[in-house]
Amino acid sequence: MSSTADSLLAQIEAGVLDSSVPLSSLLQNVIVLGGKAGSEKMREWARHELNGYLDGIDVPRYRQLAVPVFARITNRSGYNGLTQRIPASMLPKAINDAVDIERLNLGTGIGEIEALIAEAEKGGEPTRMSPPFGDVLAEYLNENGVDAVSRVAMVYWDVPLSTLQGVLVKVRTALAELVAELAVLTPEGQETPTKAAADQAMQLVFTGDPTVYVTHQQTDSGTNIAAPGAESATVASGSTAVGSQTANGKDSTVVGAQVVHGNDATVTGRDSAPSAVPAETEGFWGRLRKRGLLVALFTVVGGIAGVLAWIGWKPW
Repeated sequence: MSSTADSLLAQIEAGVLDSSVPLSSLLQNVIVLGGKAGSEKMREWARHELNGYLDGIDVPRYRQLAVPVFARITNRSGYNGLTQRIPASMLPKAINDAVDIERLNLGTGIGEIEALIAEAEKGGEPTRMSPPFGDVLAEYLNENGVDAVSRVAMVYWDVPLSTLQGVLVKVRTALAELVAELAVLTPEGQETPTKAAADQAMQLVFTGDPTVYVTHQQTDSGTNIAAPGAESATVASGSTAVGSQTANGKDSTVVGAQVVHGNDATVTGRDSAPSAVPAETEGFWGRLRKRGLLVALFTVVGGIAGVLAWIGWKPW
C-alpha cells in the first residue's frame, strides 16, 4: 500500500478504524477513490449504499434481512386495536410460493438508515416498514383471517434496532475488507490503486471469488490476463493471453491452458498450436496412412487369404 499518510486510501483506512467517523462520509471518499482508479464497480457500490438500491437493483446479501410481519387489527370503526404477528405458516402455499413475507430487502440509503437508528434509540421502539405486498396481504386477511367484527388496518415489518445496526456493521466490515484488499494490491509508494486492482478487490470482497487481473506485457499492446498464481506470457504486439498459456506472434489469441505460436493464430481450450503456417500437402497414401485405411485394407486381404487357404483354393 502507499506509504503516503495523507493519500485518499490511507484516509479511508483510518476512518474505517475510527468508529466515530460516519459511514456515509467514508462511502463518499470511496466514490472519489473509485473515480481516481477508474473503477465503475467501486463507485457504483458506494453510490448505491449512499443513495439506496432502487427498484430493480439487487441488494447485497447483507441487506437481505429476516424480520417478522405484524398486522394491526381493529374493530370495524377503527378502534380497540391490537397487534398480531402473521407467521408465514398461517398463509396458504400459493402466497408463500409467490413471496417470502419475512424477507426484507433493505434498499434504504445509509444516511436514512443512520437516521432510523437514531430515532429508534430515542423512542425505544422497533422501526415499522411497509412491505410492497402489504395491501394485498391485508385484503387477504380481511377476507380469510379475521372475524366479522374486525378488520386488518395495516400490515408492516417490525425491524428491530439491532437489525438496522447490524446492517451498518456489515457495510463497514465490507469497506474494511475492501481497504485491506486494496492495501495488498497497491504497490508501496503508489497512492491510487489501478482499475484492475480495484475491480479485483470488489470481486473478492463481495463474491468471495478472485477475479482475473492484468499482470505484465512484454510488447506494445500485448495483453496478459491470468488468474492469481497462473503462469502466462505474451510476446508480440497485439497478442492476448488469458489463463495459463503463452502467445507468441502478432495478433495471436489464446484462452485456456495452451501455447500458440505464429501470427493471427487463435486457440481456445487445452490445445497447442505450434505454428500458423499451413501444413504441407500430403499425398494419397499419406492421407490413407493418417486415417488408418492401409491397416484396415491389409487386415481384410489377410483374412480373405486365410479363408481361401482353408478351403484349399490355389490361384496357381
